[in-house]
Amino acid sequence: MRQGIIEAMRESSHEVSEAGGVYRCLSLEIQKELASRSDLTPREVSILALDNGFIPLKYLKNIGTIGTDGQAALLRSKVLVVGAGGIGGNAAELLARMGVGTIAIVDPDVFEESNLNRQDFATEASLGLSKVEVVSESLEAINCDVTVEAHMLEAEGANLAGLIEGAYAVIDALDSIDDRLLLQKACRDGNVVMIHGAIAGSFIQAMTIFPGDPGLESLSAPGGGKEKSRGIETETGNPATSPALAAAIQVQEAIKVITGRGTALKRRMLYLDLDDWTFEFIEL
Repeated sequence: MRQGIIEAMRESSHEVSEAGGVYRCLSLEIQKELASRSDLTPREVSILALDNGFIPLKYLKNIGTIGTDGQAALLRSKVLVVGAGGIGGNAAELLARMGVGTIAIVDPDVFEESNLNRQDFATEASLGLSKVEVVSESLEAINCDVTVEAHMLEAEGANLAGLIEGAYAVIDALDSIDDRLLLQKACRDGNVVMIHGAIAGSFIQAMTIFPGDPGLESLSAPGGGKEKSRGIETETGNPATSPALAAAIQVQEAIKVITGRGTALKRRMLYLDLDDWTFEFIEL
């Protein structure tokens, strides 16, 4: 069966020049047709194509950066996004467009009017609707290769181990210092990389924490009171630009972790001030 599909790819693919090379590409229409007449999912068709030298056209612009092997690795991977707000929603969309095969999203909230200024998928029509359900439907509409696991619940000690299981990386899109530290512990216990990102107005920080590496405990302390210690963004505001950039940095780090390409923010924190374009790295 698969050999027949590969032959069909050869017959139905077409040459496209990109990034100094010529690639045999498959259209979305052909990909779905091949999936419908076989026992394969669209994602499995994409992986089979990449493994045999064919490029799904929707990933052509990725290949010059991550290669066919890197694209196949993304499709075979799972990333957990904890929080579906300004950072998390943007991160989820970028992961889907890059072709991460399974995206799990955790958030207990519904969209509110105050989310409209910055949160991807927040629209006037989605107010009052579950964030994870809206994001899930949107991601599946963006890329049929993506499987979305939507969890409308709060990530906490009792469920974190189960949520993290099977993930190649975890995107920290939380807004509580205490919750971030709990997530970091769960990632360490589960031997999973946690990619931290946070904003405070026009200020961004990001780091990639591998199991066994120093992490957030060297930079911040838990609240210690009855109420969770909130992030400084509750005082400095949440504009549209800084969450989007923080998400882009985190997704780029996830791609590095999955594909093994590039140098991750390992054992160092990136600080970025968008007001004066100050960059600083803090070694941990």
